[in-house]
Amino acid sequence: MTGLFSGIRRRVAHLRRYRHIMAVLMKYGFEEVAGILARRLKVGIGSKGLPTAYSQEIAQASLARRVRLAMEELGPTFIKLGQLLSTRPDLLPTPYIEELERLQDQVTPEKSEVIRHEIRRQLGAYPEELFAWFSPEPIAAASIAQVHRARTKEGQEVVLKIRRPGIVKTLRTELEILEDIAVLIKKQRLTPETLDPVRMVREFSEAVSKEVDLANERRNQLRFIRNFEGDPTIHVPRVFESYCSEGILTMEYIQGIKPNEIERLKQAGLDTKEIARRGADFVIKQVFEFGFFHTDPHPGNFLVMEDNVLAPLDYGQVGRLTRNDQQLLRYLVMAIVDVDAEKIIVGLERAEVLDDETDVTELTRDIEDVLSNYAHLPIRDIPFREALSRVFDIIRRHRIAPPRDFTLMLKCLMTIESFAKDLDRDFQIIEQLKPYARRFAFEEISPRRMLRQMRSAVRNAGELTARLPEDASAIITKFRRGRFKIHIHHEHLEELVQTLDSSSNRLAFSIIIAALLIGSSMLVAQEGTVLGVVRLETLGIIGYLTATFIGIWLVVSLIRSRRL
Repeated sequence: MTGLFSGIRRRVAHLRRYRHIMAVLMKYGFEEVAGILARRLKVGIGSKGLPTAYSQEIAQASLARRVRLAMEELGPTFIKLGQLLSTRPDLLPTPYIEELERLQDQVTPEKSEVIRHEIRRQLGAYPEELFAWFSPEPIAAASIAQVHRARTKEGQEVVLKIRRPGIVKTLRTELEILEDIAVLIKKQRLTPETLDPVRMVREFSEAVSKEVDLANERRNQLRFIRNFEGDPTIHVPRVFESYCSEGILTMEYIQGIKPNEIERLKQAGLDTKEIARRGADFVIKQVFEFGFFHTDPHPGNFLVMEDNVLAPLDYGQVGRLTRNDQQLLRYLVMAIVDVDAEKIIVGLERAEVLDDETDVTELTRDIEDVLSNYAHLPIRDIPFREALSRVFDIIRRHRIAPPRDFTLMLKCLMTIESFAKDLDRDFQIIEQLKPYARRFAFEEISPRRMLRQMRSAVRNAGELTARLPEDASAIITKFRRGRFKIHIHHEHLEELVQTLDSSSNRLAFSIIIAALLIGSSMLVAQEGTVLGVVRLETLGIIGYLTATFIGIWLVVSLIRSRRL
């Protein structure tokens, strides 16, 4: 009962936002979805201000474009969700990915006085007390933070990334609403079986929580500084930790040119082909050597300095490849080089990413079909982005569930290839990958690797043999004492629990109604008063009225739930 009433209180608090979401969904042609959400959330959409029909332009737009337009109108949180989904080609087809990549996070900057007080709250003093100079006008503004220039008292030029006041609370509220909607979408099966909206929203919540924590971004940036220390082609901005907090990140100001401003690059005497190669090397090195990578290497997150030096920016979102992820990547690279579909299947099985219902024979046939299209081509002529797009089609079709960061890594490689091709039309990312493929090939047959694998196998076998009598004894002992337990996980058990909870609540109300009717009938027939104030007959009538009110409420809830 407590959960029921807390849920009602939360929905009432979010009522206005729910109505806005329903209105936007209807505006862009998603009336069925809006209606289902309204019924299930028990939110009246109302007619005031709602569109009677969407415009001709929207009617002619593709479904993917209407999704993107709806997210833009729903505001920063939904834009962030769309941007996250644009990095998941394993979940969404290419047309949706291309539309969501166009989402722009454009918001009005906070007033300078608000920013002054936020700096004081985060760092303990106003900016004019901390810095020799501070610009009240931001040089960039997004939904989570905005960026201001400043100069330290030691004369160092810096930028402050300042989190918007109140954004954490706002995001928490929006994420609660998103999770409510995701649960309903999942129950109503409004998405393909390959999409789990609840899991997607929870992944999004985790990603956004990391992005609003600027202390986490500071730690990421410091790790990049260590990883690329001594690399003359990459300059990671220095962090000024004494001016940092959970809500403020202060780093070195970089004077440079955006990589997509090609004419400016040429006028400055910079080499676009070299910039393309360095950008690709920056990402590939992270993936293959560090297992720790920048997840969104688009041109807006770089500046080009003198001598074609690249300065990557914005370290809020990074990916990490586990040892298993790196092993799977090895299998994929080697399989592509050897045109061996079986090797890919072995890698997927070892990584435990295949669904129980996956038809391995059909999957092998699809992979062989993709590989055969490119087998006759020289490695440098393989269209990398096209090949990966086809791989993602296979992933969706066969319900393969690769680790999230592994998918981000593949999308990251696609992004950096696009980045590089804009600078150099002849660029081939496969050429940049070839040294790593050769290294993997030599490592596969190296005596040191084989010896290490043999040692590991012997050690594991020895440990298993040593533990076997002890484990067998423990199992037999539990059998004898009646303590042996088998844990069974049911995929849809939560829905069953919710159904039983709802049914028990209705049954409880039915029993209360019956008790009120019986008790009231007994009281109406009696004469006398309670404490000389209220007649027993009056109490009986009040009982009848209460039972009637609860009964009407119960019938209405049954009708609205459509589960009579």
